[in-house]
Parts: sequence; structure tokens; C-alpha cells
Amino acid sequence: MHVKRPELVVAGAVLLCLPMVPGVLSGGIGAMTALTRFLIALLLCWIGGAVLTAVLSRYSEESRRAEIAKAIDAAQRATAERAAEADAAYRARHPDPFAGPSV
Repeated sequence: MHVKRPELVVAGAVLLCLPMVPGVLSGGIGAMTALTRFLIALLLCWIGGAVLTAVLSRYSEESRRAEIAKAIDAAQRATAERAAEADAAYRARHPDPFAGPSV
């Protein structure tokens, strides 16, 4: 599972375990229990971060593709318009000798 910002995942796990600190400091919660809870919180945050990364990546990729397609269409339209203008200018300067008289 890929996570884009692992430091935020660790920060989230620490925040989830923050309410446990007074119990650890007073001796009400053992060190192994606290470590186990932290690892579970880290695992849950990692899974959440991976899901969030996947969702954001998918929408970002779709948006990028749409933007690229729009840019390609605009470039093709501009190229076609310039080609039509150049063709019209050429035909104005060089009439077709095989065309009949214009009526």
C-alpha cells in the first residue's frame, strides 16, 4: 500500500494515541499495551492514508487526462484554422488556372 505522506500517517497515529498518555504516565496502562495500541493506530492510519492517496490519485489522473485532451483539441483546432487561412491566402494570390471563368 502506497502512502504519499508517511509523516502525516505517523502524526495521525500519535494523535489517536494522545488520550492514552496520562494513563501511561500514571502507570495505569502498561508499556506493551501502549505500544500495541500505537501499532494498531499506526496500521489504521496507514490504511486510511493509502485509501485517501488512491482516491486522490485517481481523480487527479482523470483531471490531468481531461486537461491534456482539451489542450490537444485546442491545438488541433488552431492548426486547422491556420491551415485554412493559409490555404485561402494562397488561393487568393494564385488562382487556379484550370478553373473556368467565375460567374
